[in-house]
Amino acid sequence: MSFLLKGRRGGSIPTAIFFALFLTLFSLFGSLYISIGTGNPVNKVSGALLSSQSFKVDAGKYFVSKALETAQGDERKLLLTKGPQISAAVAQILSNPILHSQLDQISNATYSYYTSNSKVEQSINVKPLLQLALLGLESVDPQFVQLKKELDKIKPIKLQPQTKGPNAAQVKSDFKLAVGILLLLTLLTVAPYLFFAKSRKGVLRVVGITLLSDGLFLIVLNLVARAIIKHQASTATESLVREAIPIAAHPLTAPIFSIGAVEFLVGILMIAITFLKRVNVNSQS
Repeated sequence: MSFLLKGRRGGSIPTAIFFALFLTLFSLFGSLYISIGTGNPVNKVSGALLSSQSFKVDAGKYFVSKALETAQGDERKLLLTKGPQISAAVAQILSNPILHSQLDQISNATYSYYTSNSKVEQSINVKPLLQLALLGLESVDPQFVQLKKELDKIKPIKLQPQTKGPNAAQVKSDFKLAVGILLLLTLLTVAPYLFFAKSRKGVLRVVGITLLSDGLFLIVLNLVARAIIKHQASTATESLVREAIPIAAHPLTAPIFSIGAVEFLVGILMIAITFLKRVNVNSQS
């Protein structure tokens, strides 16, 4: 197009710098927004945990071991004689899709309440979820039916409007606005850069190098985050917590790596295109 690629070095350098800056910030905050700002992050975490067979098996064993710490009399005898069956029952309960659905409903109701900035107090009934778990335990031994008395004492969880600390709804809105502004600034700076740049080859290389650098940065950031999470998990005193932390964190950090890998590959491709014969080898950026 005649109105592009004017070859004005005085304008191409600053616009290229601003374009690279805004694209880098958009890549970083955009990947973070996809990780925690889209959908319900609690569902992502619970889904990852409940999809891990090893976690569910270990959760069953952990349940029995913790119960044994305080159990006495007939209760302790039951745990000792039927510990493996109880562990297996807990793992099976955690694999129940109905349980997953109820967990998601509770999580979504809570998430929607706080991200919508509701001013009216609400309550969530968790008894159906606990009753489902109790049915699984009763299948191992009828003695667990005695827990129904304790179950009846459980009251609905009350959700109250936020009066202290950061407002979740406002934080999410501001985060979304920041990502949108960065996207707009990226597009607004690429337009003048195309005007001032001298050649298509130069444009491809600048954009390619920027994407490659951004992608590499996100990949390294993901690796550092995973290392920190792994270290924090290793310091936990409970074995189940040590196992759960990396599994729970994975769906929140994975988008950062995925976006970084895509940007890295696209950047390499754009740079490689500039060396093809069909690109004017005499062009200078």
